[in-house]
Amino acid sequence: DSGDRKQIYNILTAFELRPSGPDCDIVRMVCESVSTRAAQMCSAGLAGVINRMRESRSQDTLKITVGVDGSVYKLHPSFKDRFHATVRQLTPGCDITFIQSEEGSGRGAALISAVACKMACMMGQ
Repeated sequence: DSGDRKQIYNILTAFELRPSGPDCDIVRMVCESVSTRAAQMCSAGLAGVINRMRESRSQDTLKITVGVDGSVYKLHPSFKDRFHATVRQLTPGCDITFIQSEEGSGRGAALISAVACKMACMMGQ
């Protein structure tokens, strides 16, 4: 957004650098590229697991709930959307629900997924 350049400028000057406007734009582009690639790499790993599950069950479709945890997932302004979109793109035939853990550890995300799955089974879904 419009405040990005000022925030980038403030961060770079805290490191005793004197960035120009184009320097700030380059830093923003690099950060965006790194975060996009991180979302894609995480998505690829998860998609591989989901596709393997679907194949091992010999199912054309798979309905699955994924519990997710982590500060980048929670706090980055676009990581979550990029992550979801890429996972869905790489897992055709899968109905994926993402649930964010509020607990703060991977165990919390796993527990939320297990409870959501159990509730869905109890409701006949």
